[in-house]
Amino acid sequence: MKKITKAFAWLYMQPTFKIILLMKGALLLVMFTCLQVSANVYSQEKFSLSLKQTEVSNILTKIQKQSNYRFFYNYASLKKLGKVDLQVKDAGIHAIMEALMGSKLPYKIADDHVVIIGAPEAQIAIKGKVVDSKGETLIGVSVKLQGTNIGATTNLNGEFVINAPENGILEFTYVGYEKQVVNIDGRTNLTITMVETNSNLDEIVVVGYGTSKKIDVTGSIASVKGSDIQNLPVSTVASALEGRATGVNIVRNDGTPGAAPSIRIRGTGTINDANPLVVIDGVPSGNPDALSDVNPNDIASIEILKDASSSAIYGTRAANGVVLVTTKRGNYSQKLATSINAYTGVSKSTKYIDLLTAPDLYTLKRERFTNDGAAIEAPWNDAYYSTQRTDWQKAILGSGKVNNIDLNLQGGNEVSTYYFSTSFYDEKGIIDKSYFKRFSTRINSEHKIKPWLKLGQNLQVTYGETNGFNNNDSQTGLLFSALRFNPAIPTMNEDGTYGTSKAFANQLGDINNPYSTIQQADAYNRKYRAIANVFAEVPIFADLKFRANYGFDGTIGRGYSFNIEDRIQTRETTSSTLTQTEAENYSHLLDLVLTYDKVISKSHITFTGGYSSQSFRGSYFSAGRVGFDDTSKDQRTLRKGNAFLTADGSYDDPSGLESVFARGFYDYDGRFLATLTFRADGSSKFAAGNRWGYFPAFSLGWRVSNEKFMKDISWINNLKITGGWGELGNQNIRGFQYASSIVVGNTYGTNGYTFGGFGVNGSAVTITANPDITWERAAMTNVSLEAGFLDNKLNTTITYFDKNTNKMLVPALLIGTAGRVTAPDINIGNMNNRGVEAEVNYQSGDSFKYSFGVNGSFIKNEVTKLYGVNAFIPSTVYGRSSQEISRTYEGQSIASFYGWKTAGLYQTQAEVDNDPYLKNDTRKGSIKPGDVRFVDINGDGMIDGGIELTLVILIRKQHWAFRPACRTRDLIYLQT
Repeated sequence: MKKITKAFAWLYMQPTFKIILLMKGALLLVMFTCLQVSANVYSQEKFSLSLKQTEVSNILTKIQKQSNYRFFYNYASLKKLGKVDLQVKDAGIHAIMEALMGSKLPYKIADDHVVIIGAPEAQIAIKGKVVDSKGETLIGVSVKLQGTNIGATTNLNGEFVINAPENGILEFTYVGYEKQVVNIDGRTNLTITMVETNSNLDEIVVVGYGTSKKIDVTGSIASVKGSDIQNLPVSTVASALEGRATGVNIVRNDGTPGAAPSIRIRGTGTINDANPLVVIDGVPSGNPDALSDVNPNDIASIEILKDASSSAIYGTRAANGVVLVTTKRGNYSQKLATSINAYTGVSKSTKYIDLLTAPDLYTLKRERFTNDGAAIEAPWNDAYYSTQRTDWQKAILGSGKVNNIDLNLQGGNEVSTYYFSTSFYDEKGIIDKSYFKRFSTRINSEHKIKPWLKLGQNLQVTYGETNGFNNNDSQTGLLFSALRFNPAIPTMNEDGTYGTSKAFANQLGDINNPYSTIQQADAYNRKYRAIANVFAEVPIFADLKFRANYGFDGTIGRGYSFNIEDRIQTRETTSSTLTQTEAENYSHLLDLVLTYDKVISKSHITFTGGYSSQSFRGSYFSAGRVGFDDTSKDQRTLRKGNAFLTADGSYDDPSGLESVFARGFYDYDGRFLATLTFRADGSSKFAAGNRWGYFPAFSLGWRVSNEKFMKDISWINNLKITGGWGELGNQNIRGFQYASSIVVGNTYGTNGYTFGGFGVNGSAVTITANPDITWERAAMTNVSLEAGFLDNKLNTTITYFDKNTNKMLVPALLIGTAGRVTAPDINIGNMNNRGVEAEVNYQSGDSFKYSFGVNGSFIKNEVTKLYGVNAFIPSTVYGRSSQEISRTYEGQSIASFYGWKTAGLYQTQAEVDNDPYLKNDTRKGSIKPGDVRFVDINGDGMIDGGIELTLVILIRKQHWAFRPACRTRDLIYLQT
């Protein structure tokens, strides 16, 4: 196994916490570099030339091709210089110009890297104003003198001033508006009217290892702009996506601040990890938790790849969809722009579950004993418990608060761009001592080092801290305790102790005071994370470029939990304990990508091909001590504990992925579209014979609106039909199941193996092997219709999809004689998700913009193959009775609710006596009016244990969302 895993982890480098510290320490240095490199790149450019009897104009042309310098001159003036010799080695531009011009012609090397030779063309000051179609001024419009980098930006009044030649040409650009090109023609005062583009079809979307125009996409991709989620009061990007992408369901597992929700794209596709692949600036992460570490205000766009055609480029990990996050960058020739965003908000529970008051509960309990003919037990014979003292829901659910502030700087010049941001997010939950804090810093930059070389980097460093409570368990869960704890018990007694049910636990329940649980809590989880990548891009020739990308994702997590001794509560803590944990996880990525993009007559061809390799490694340890004589805050350290409690740790074997991929796109005449994708993945999680998976996909599109017969139909602006099929893979399972696991020093029970009357330890197989284990495969069909109306102000999309997961990995069934071993997964399951997605969006307005969007999805889930008709996969048992909440059966939806089917309550004794459900049930005599009436499903006149248990579909079949928004200028009035 070691040799195999090393083969896939050749990129692995032993990381330590020093890497994180170095990245933190390097932030200021990188920022300084981002701001300064542009000023130094040109001054560092050197030239080596050996030319004889060459015209000066030809020499300047040669230099211009080798650099980003641009020369302006009168050809006739240079012609008079005749042919010259030039011999220089590693010479700067100043030395070359002096050698060529000397005192013959004046020249000037401008700060913007423009070289002007001879008498410069006369320039005049041009003033102007930029407005929209309603005459409203536009702020931040880019104004540029064509052919130069001389530019300006409109101010708060939409005004600009720029120096330009009388016969120059100005270019005006602004996001959401068409580019305007204006001849100056000697005018000194201009009023420019920008024309808004109502279509979003020319938007650029990220498609995985590249970009594409939205109108050219043949797969199913949902795109969310960063501006749509900016300043939303959410702790994680995943929560901001809720309702914004059709077919994407955000499931909040817990209300704890900072808790990462689950993401389901087109239903739940497997019983294993069904979360999508998350890719942040080209660095993949299989855990949606990565989205909690990204500041939402740093995001430029999010693309969600939903079908096989769009996702297949990520092959092995794309079966559950892909979420691509692209963060903001500066723009070339952009002046420094600074912004500060801040918001604050409050949260409070507005609805509580109706429960019995203490008097009502006291009365009903007494009635119960009386009706059963039994003596009333304590405490229901004590009037103390008939007085209402505490509403436990309101006792633990208070007010929460959220604060956020972030600062960002962005800009660039002709050769460099930079983006810097730092933010602080602080959320206090509605339960006291629950909180989430995140400090994050991001630096993105890009530099044209040479005409043939572009370098860039993205760096995100995050520190997060959170604390929450167990809100899921039926016995110790905080919210469940609040619902069940007796309302006659006070939060605190007059002597300063916490209220307790210990005296009558058999009647009041073995539940701890939830207020006490909160106030005595002392715990936190901290996370340090760095996600970074550096890339180099080289144009091989005009239509072909090569890009190399190295990515790193490193996380260090630290946990602390101190449980103070508490013998007052029903569930005692007999001695104070302290447990501390630390986990490290690292991955290294290398992508090598070639992109060919060519337009030939009416054909547009784009080809992307490459190689990818990613390695993973991690470790974990925990330590605990018990017995603290002094429980003061500053004494809660491991060395202060009196006795050993626990010590555990692991060092994960490295695992890795190695892949090759290719994608071809073809567009003929803007009407017929085709995309072909193929990826081959090798994973160290599988044995040599099953290691490689091959995932093909294709999709076709017909842009009907570009056909001649559609030209006269003015009310339809866009009409496109697409369809595709493909296969995807999933390897999100426990690794190395193709090999057995043997534990040395195994105790096998309580006393170990018995020899000669004595128990001894030995070695034993604890996990059996499945040498045939291989990939889960998901085959998906996708058909879509897109239409745009009213100058593309109104857009709609309807999609049908059918996804079949084959060879789904499920736990193998073991017979009792197998002993105490864990079964491996086997590829026997199949699952189907099919449905329809629909989306309608409308946007309009000029100075006052408004929009609304409605989307919905209808999904049917079915497990089409499992162990057999009557076999099932159980859920985790729940409650004191250890009953299952759900079961997964063949022919049913995954994790369907499992329980008794009821038909109301018995109202009279006659209903009990005449109930056909109890005709042959021997327990009929013990059933009284007021008891639950259970349904006899199999018709045998008895309620027969598991036979009468039934399934109810748990998966929601429908998901709807409505999103209104309006804004004037940059102020958003409403956005949901």
